Amino acid sequence: MNDVTKDTTGLGTEPQDSWPDKVKLTDKRPIEMLAPNTKLHTDVLSFLMKRLNKSERKMREFYPRWQINEKRVQAYIDLPKYEKMLKESNESGAPAKVVSITVPYTFATVSTIVTYMAHIFTGRRPMFQISTYKKETVQGARMMELVMQYNADHTRLVKQYLQFFNDCEIYGLGIMRTKWETKKGMRTVWKSQPKQGFLGMFGGNETVRSREERTIYSGNAVETVDPFLFFPDTDVPFHETNRKGEFCFWREFLGKHKLMLEEQAGKVKWIKEIPASAPAQDSGSQTRDDLRGGTNHDATKSKLQIDQGTCWIIPRELGIGESEVPELWLFAIANKGQIIQAEPFTADHGMHPVSVAEPHVMGYGLGNYGMTDYLSPMQDTLSWLINSHMDNVKSAMNNLLVVDPSMVEMQDLKNPGPGGLIRLKKAMMGRDVRSAINQLQVHDVTTNHVKDFEVFMRMGDTLSAISDNLRGVQAAGGRKTATEVRQSGEAAASRLAKQAKVISSHAIVDLAEQMSINIQQYLEDEFYISIVGEQGMEQSIHSKDIPIDAQGGVNIAPEMLAGDFYYPVHDGTLPIDKVAMLDVWKEVFMMIASDPELRSQFSVPKIFEHLAELGGAKNIEQFKLDLNVAQPGTDLQGQAQAGNALPIGVPQQ
Repeated sequence: MNDVTKDTTGLGTEPQDSWPDKVKLTDKRPIEMLAPNTKLHTDVLSFLMKRLNKSERKMREFYPRWQINEKRVQAYIDLPKYEKMLKESNESGAPAKVVSITVPYTFATVSTIVTYMAHIFTGRRPMFQISTYKKETVQGARMMELVMQYNADHTRLVKQYLQFFNDCEIYGLGIMRTKWETKKGMRTVWKSQPKQGFLGMFGGNETVRSREERTIYSGNAVETVDPFLFFPDTDVPFHETNRKGEFCFWREFLGKHKLMLEEQAGKVKWIKEIPASAPAQDSGSQTRDDLRGGTNHDATKSKLQIDQGTCWIIPRELGIGESEVPELWLFAIANKGQIIQAEPFTADHGMHPVSVAEPHVMGYGLGNYGMTDYLSPMQDTLSWLINSHMDNVKSAMNNLLVVDPSMVEMQDLKNPGPGGLIRLKKAMMGRDVRSAINQLQVHDVTTNHVKDFEVFMRMGDTLSAISDNLRGVQAAGGRKTATEVRQSGEAAASRLAKQAKVISSHAIVDLAEQMSINIQQYLEDEFYISIVGEQGMEQSIHSKDIPIDAQGGVNIAPEMLAGDFYYPVHDGTLPIDKVAMLDVWKEVFMMIASDPELRSQFSVPKIFEHLAELGGAKNIEQFKLDLNVAQPGTDLQGQAQAGNALPIGVPQQ
C-alpha cells in the first residue's frame, strides 16, 4: 500500500465539523453547491478568473527578461542542440568546430551567492530561531525549534532552500509555499504473542512479523513555486503578497488519475466535469515549456491545469456562505473552467500560505531585478572580449594572400603538398616572386583584451560582492594561513550579509511563523517526537531547558509547544567556524591546565572532551578509565605484600 498524504491546513478537505460555525448554516458543503453549469458556479468562477487573468497579464511582462536571464546563467547552451552537434561529430568523425564562447561568469557568481546563502541559513542547528519575551514560554520556544528542525530534516528543506535562493538571484523573486501533511502508510513491525504448546498449553512467547498502518509523518511541508507559475495580487509588492494581497494563485499540471484519487479521498469534486483543455487563446494557460519556447508539448497533453490559491472573499456576497465578514478561502480551478475545491482556509496564521523574497528590492516597485540582470552587461562584454580576440588570432593564422592567378599554379596554392611547393608559370620565370604572391599583414588589435577581461571581471565582482576567497580560489601572493583566508572571506562577505537580512525579513521569518503556528494548530495528540542522542541534543538545543529522559532523548507533546513566540531576523553572519573555535579553546585549555586557581574552578577533563568534539573526535568516552575498577599496576595492597611498596614515611632498608 502506498503512503497516503492528508492535508489538514485547508489545502485539502477538512471534516465539516471543523469548519467555523458561520459556514455551517448551509446544508451543503460549498464545493457541492458549485455544480457545473449553475449560475452560482458561473458567478464564483467569474469572480476568481477576473483576478487570475489580471495577474497573468501583469506577470507576462516579466517573462522575456526571466527567459534571457536563464540563458545567461546556462551560458546560452541549449542542451538538445548541443547533444545533436556531438552526435553529428561522432558520426562523421570530424573534430568539433571552433565555436563562440560564452564566459560562464554569471553562473559562477550566482552559484557562489547561492552557496553562501545556503551556508548562512542551513549551517546551524536548529535552522530556525524562535524567541519569546515571556519567561514561562522559554521552554516551549526551545521545543518548537526542535520540532521545526525535525520537520526540516524529514522533508529535506535544504533542497527547497537551494532552489529558492537560486530563483532569488536569477529572477529577483523567490517563492516558497507551506502546507501541513499527515502521511500514513503500511509498515512491517515485530510483535510478541503467546505461543501455543502441546495440547493447547501455553508454550511461552514468540515474535511474529505483521504489517500495520501507521502515521509516518505529521508536520510542515515546504515547496518552492516556479515564478513562471506564480500569480499573486500585483497591486502590492511581491514580498508583501502573503500579508497585504487580496489573492494569490499558483499553478500545477496534474494527471487526471491523481485528481480522481483525491476526489475519492474527499479533497476535491467535479473531476469528470472538467473541460478537456484550458482556453487556447490565453497565453497565460501555457505550460512552462511553452513560455520558454520549449518543444516538450506532448508531456502535458494528458495533464490538467490546476490553478490553486487563496483569496479574501465575503461568502454571503458570493452565495457560498452566511458570513458578511471577509474570510480567507482556498479555491482550485481546473483548466480554467471548473472549480474543484472551495473551502475556508482555517490556518491560524491568517496569511496566504506563501513566503516571498526580493533580495534586490528598490522602493515599492513590482518585479525588481535579480543579480543576473545587473551582471548582464558585464557578462556580454566579457564574452565579446574573448571571442573578438579569438577571431583576430584565427585571422592571423589563416594566411591571407594576394595572388596573381596568371603567374601561379592555383591548384598548388589551394592544395599544398607536404613539401609546400608552389609552382610558378613560365611568364613568372626570372621575376620577383613577391610580385605574384604577397601575404597581407594582420595586426593583433586585441592584445589588451585579456587585460581588459580582468578589469571588467573585477567590476562585476564589485557589483555582486563576490571575491576569489568566496569562490574558493586562492588569491595570488604566496601561501596564506587558515586565519588569513578566513578573515579575508569574512570581510568579503560583509555586503552579502545585508542581502541575507533582506531575504530573512522578507521570507524566512514568515516561513518560520507559518510553520510554527501550523505545528501548534495541527499537531495531533497521539503523535509524539522523540529525538535521541545526547550529542545531537547539545548541538540543537540548550539541554538545561529541555527535560531529557534516561535514554538521552525527549518526547514532545503538542501542549508543550504552546506560546506566543516571535521570530528574529537573521543577522546575516556565517555560523560559528569550528576551526576558529578549536583554536580559541586550545588557548583556554592551556591556560586552565597551567593555572592551579583556574583548575580549582573549571573541570579540565570536561573542557578536554569539548575540545575533542570540536576537533571531530567521535566516541571519546569509550577511552575513559572506570575509577571503580582496579587498573593494572594499581593494586597497592598486593604490591606491598610482595615487597614492592612501602607505607608513606617508612624509610627504605
